[in-house]
Amino acid sequence: MKIAAAAAFTEYKGGIRRTAEELISRLCDADSVDSVSVIARKGLDFVSPSLLRDKKVSLFVSRSFLLPWTFWRTIKLYKNCDVFLLFTEPWIVFNSLLPLRLFAFLIKRGVLPKSKWIQIQPDLIPYVCPKDFGDTAPKKYKKWKNQFSDVPARYVAVSESTKKDAIKYWGLPPEKITVIYHGSFIVPKTPRAHFGSKKILIVSDISPRKNHVRLIRAFERVHKDTPSAELIIAGNVRINVPEFEATLDDILRRNTGIRITIRGYVSDAEMRSLYEEADVFVFPSLYEGFGLPVLEAMACGCPVIASNVSSLPEVVGEAGPLIDPYDVEALAHAMSTVLKDDDLKREMSTKSIAQAQKFSWEKAGTELLAVCREVAERTGHPSDS
Repeated sequence: MKIAAAAAFTEYKGGIRRTAEELISRLCDADSVDSVSVIARKGLDFVSPSLLRDKKVSLFVSRSFLLPWTFWRTIKLYKNCDVFLLFTEPWIVFNSLLPLRLFAFLIKRGVLPKSKWIQIQPDLIPYVCPKDFGDTAPKKYKKWKNQFSDVPARYVAVSESTKKDAIKYWGLPPEKITVIYHGSFIVPKTPRAHFGSKKILIVSDISPRKNHVRLIRAFERVHKDTPSAELIIAGNVRINVPEFEATLDDILRRNTGIRITIRGYVSDAEMRSLYEEADVFVFPSLYEGFGLPVLEAMACGCPVIASNVSSLPEVVGEAGPLIDPYDVEALAHAMSTVLKDDDLKREMSTKSIAQAQKFSWEKAGTELLAVCREVAERTGHPSDS
């Protein structure tokens, strides 16, 4: 089976970017996969050298898909592959919607073979939390829905929550969507026995839907109860949130000695250390397609507190308390309760490890390969070719 795969391959990779490379690598491990052509944008994308060292992987780089010869090469690549995988929003990879319109037109007119397109759908944030994407993304999502949503042969949603959103906002038939959960980039360890750092951790870029404003307000209440507690915020400022900055300044001004540390971007090694040191991991997000940081925290045996919305109940299961992310008092109470009770933390650590073990990249890769085989067979290409 020949696969073409496109994604946004950034050098400093967040969850979606890392997921694409992990799943491509798992597909390469399959005997039935002969080759994977990775599509990237010249000057913008950074494909990990470890992935490119795989003998099955070849790199197709283009400065612009608007150029006639580049578009022709892309069409040729599409015609020659058995499956076309797109791991992110299509306008991010193809730097204009024009190539996508041409693809859709040629497929619908029968000039190109019946669609081999498998669209990986991580979330529908522009519909649920449009402030996280500014003014342009919702308009592009609307264009995608109107012109292209019927082109992919299958959709892969990263959670049941995302599947429901795709049905709700795009009107996709349920049978066209397969749910494949992510794995953890950290192998689950043994439960932790020792706590006492008094550190509360969140790993998340700062943006409106991540709910940092309510988190620091809740932490102010925790500080009054446990003055030695520290809140660590790891993640870049992805979208400027003036209310967060103003609220943080006010809290720091009126609470002598309160410890709120903004770490910014951290490496994988630093992140793992933070998970292992924290007494509590908190994730009060207003919306998630999956929630990889929660899974990674659980894999490290860290007690977790998360929102009771979107995909997070699917990821957390019964490993930790799920709270209303709009309720500052409930969030503060949950953090204080866990922070002060070491026996509870040990119990939650055991449950976190057990829950994290239910997710794996091996399972995700196997399930994605099955979808690829099904699409290849339906478009007239044998799965073992």
